[in-house]
Amino acid sequence: MTDTNKDSKKVDDDEVMITSSISDLEKMLEEVEKHTNTKFERFFLPSLAVFSAIIIGMFTIIYSITTDMSRLANSMDPNMGTNMTSMVGSVEKMSSSVSKMTNSVAYMQKNFDQVNKNMTTIATKLDNLDTISTDLTRVSAKMDALEPMLINMEEMNKNMTTMQDSMTWMQRDLSILRASFSKPMSVINKMPFPF
Repeated sequence: MTDTNKDSKKVDDDEVMITSSISDLEKMLEEVEKHTNTKFERFFLPSLAVFSAIIIGMFTIIYSITTDMSRLANSMDPNMGTNMTSMVGSVEKMSSSVSKMTNSVAYMQKNFDQVNKNMTTIATKLDNLDTISTDLTRVSAKMDALEPMLINMEEMNKNMTTMQDSMTWMQRDLSILRASFSKPMSVINKMPFPF
């Protein structure tokens, strides 16, 4: 520098430090560029940074999902187990009632077959008016076979009443179950999904 420049411009110490620190940064950048001239270093380091950011993002997503699932599990109805147990009991009762009803219907079918045979016998006996009294005695004996059918019909009626009670219990349990699922499902529906 010349003497005229020194007189016209007065340079402070702060300006010298800023200028020297910027020039130092430029030199350091030039050195880094010299060392990172290979394609491997130019592409590997930024891709490593992007991969690290993706891994951190995935961890954050998995962590938020697990905390949401934990909250969902804590908000479930604690009486759901007892409700399910009573529903299983009702279904078992209904199953036994249906099996009894099936047996009763099968027995009733056998009795109707017997009644059909008896009616055929009656029709053939009506042809002989002089032997009708003996045939009526036989019909009376055959009618005794209907008594178990009536007993089975009465039992079937009781089973239907039991089944109706079981269905009422099941309807109540299903409404409780629906009410207990509606709260967690509304929480899930309100959850924001990233996609």
